[in-house]
Amino acid sequence: MQVRKAKPQDLRTVFGNLAQRCIEEIDLADYTLAEAKEAFRGIWKLGNLWALDFHGEPIGLIGFQRDEIDVGVPVLATFFVGKAKFFDPAVPSVRFGRKFMRKMQTEFDNLPVVSMCYGVHPEIERWYRLMGYRLAETYGVQRNFVLDPVRRL
Repeated sequence: MQVRKAKPQDLRTVFGNLAQRCIEEIDLADYTLAEAKEAFRGIWKLGNLWALDFHGEPIGLIGFQRDEIDVGVPVLATFFVGKAKFFDPAVPSVRFGRKFMRKMQTEFDNLPVVSMCYGVHPEIERWYRLMGYRLAETYGVQRNFVLDPVRRL
């Protein structure tokens, strides 16, 4: 698995064949598919969207945006969508994600990374834990996972 800056055709390719679980997450987050696509387009315009390639095929998109939580604490928010192939057990997405998320965290000033998840797959918490995240809070179906900053001595 490899990563590179996303191109406009990556948005078309991934959004044109989204995994059903991503479509359901978008719906549970109370967004339309058009709103989600527009949000990803905006992240791409800022230069903060990456395509996840597997054997030369874009199978996912991940974006990052600096944000602030309620008390003014800066965080790095993530946005993800993928094709069904991204979730195939033969794709090393979790192993790749662990390294990639830490790399991006350092590129964005070692901010805490916050990933909101609306998915219902029973392995989601395990996958986030394997990538180094912790479950921070739950609001109904929304679960917020946090990748704490790397401690420096």
